Amino acid sequence: MKNSLDIRPLSGAIGAEISGIDLSEPLDDMTVSAIRRAWLDHLVIFFRGQDLPPDRLMALARRFGKPIEYPFVAGLDGFPEVTPVVKLEHERVNFGGIWHSDTTYLETPPMGTFLAACEVPEAGGDTLFANMYLAYESLSDGMKRLIDPLI
Repeated sequence: MKNSLDIRPLSGAIGAEISGIDLSEPLDDMTVSAIRRAWLDHLVIFFRGQDLPPDRLMALARRFGKPIEYPFVAGLDGFPEVTPVVKLEHERVNFGGIWHSDTTYLETPPMGTFLAACEVPEAGGDTLFANMYLAYESLSDGMKRLIDPLI
């Protein structure tokens, strides 16, 4: 492995922070495999202090699967798969409007979402993550029987 990954869980339910890597550089297969394993184990992974302009973000995303264009918002010129997520100072509703799970409604949803945060507040913000595996596992057997037939 070219990089020395340090993977630190953020909570018992979801998330890990990965350091010791520069995502602006091409990654070898072992590093990609270790990142994928951390992603599968922790469901959300964070890399702080990375510089990922659209071309590098797309190169990185392609190591994990086939990027797709978001069906309802136009992507960047030259990078249609990169959707700008912008919340202006006067706006009070989060981007997307409500709690949602990115593109899971597609017949073949992508394996995940990459988010490169370019400008973030010092505190607060409205991007949250939920472990839906744990949410389901925590349901009573009766509730599981009620919702299992649903799609």
